[in-house]
Amino acid sequence: MKLTYRGVDYESNPLAVEMTPGEMGGKYRGQQWRRHYPRHIPVPQPVAELKYRGVPYCVGDSLDVEAMKLRKQPEAIATEKTGQKTGQELTNTHLDHIRRNLEHRLQVAREKGDQNLIRLLEDEARQIIVGS
Repeated sequence: MKLTYRGVDYESNPLAVEMTPGEMGGKYRGQQWRRHYPRHIPVPQPVAELKYRGVPYCVGDSLDVEAMKLRKQPEAIATEKTGQKTGQELTNTHLDHIRRNLEHRLQVAREKGDQNLIRLLEDEARQIIVGS
């Protein structure tokens, strides 16, 4: 197909993609319409667990739903164990960030030569050491 765009002629050869009809999409202006998927892309499977206004419900074959639930359980357990830190770990991380920030502020104050700020930051460092 010959096309012209802003005075430039070119030939377009669109790729022929085989389409597979999917499930019924709904009705629009009295006509039913279906979704069409390219043949190389698999048709998505129905979602097993849904939630409507906070109430969970399941769709699809009961065996498929149970299999999906079993597959999701180990993932949920693994993320719970690895994702949470203890209170002590959080406290240590927080103190490390405060110390690193204080060291940076002290370094900048020394570069500027502000003796008053250096004295204040050193006092703050002593308070952090006594507090922890």
